[in-house]
Amino acid sequence: MLEDILTQIGSTAVVISIGAYAAKKWIEHQLNKIATQSSHELARQLAKLNVHEPYLHKRRVDVIEAIYGKALDAEFSLQSFLVTWWAHSNREELPDGACPDGQGFSKKRGLEFCEAFTEINAMLHKNALYFDDQFIEGVRGAYNPLFYEILNMDTSNPPPFPDKYAEIIEKGQQPRKSMISLFRRALGVECQA
Repeated sequence: MLEDILTQIGSTAVVISIGAYAAKKWIEHQLNKIATQSSHELARQLAKLNVHEPYLHKRRVDVIEAIYGKALDAEFSLQSFLVTWWAHSNREELPDGACPDGQGFSKKRGLEFCEAFTEINAMLHKNALYFDDQFIEGVRGAYNPLFYEILNMDTSNPPPFPDKYAEIIEKGQQPRKSMISLFRRALGVECQA
């Protein structure tokens, strides 16, 4: 009887050991299968990203280069306009001949600035798929205040030159300089804080 009990216990232990070993192998197989599927899916997504990310980056670089070139044009026009506006407002203090009396105030350079901004805005519209709204609004925000002030200015009776524009060179560079950090973040050169 003791012998039968020991035999039964031994048989049960062997069956349990075989079952545990089989269960362990089955679980390992399932986990390996899941890992393999996950690694294949990850590799597929990585391959897709490796194809799309360089295209997106190249497209952004091309657009940003075009916008920056137009921003340089806008900067020159804005600075020239601010000098003209300043000279018109201060013509009594300038030496004779520096600001001819026969010439009225002209916002030609200001309109060139507005035209350059309009072209920048068009580039943003055409390429909105490649940039987030924060980038687009940041670029527009750099130009909008000056754009509307120049556009709505009455050339027959221009307002006096404001003190806030006294630093003509710096004020003319301000829109372009404010975009540089936006450009750097979009290109991955500068991390967002």
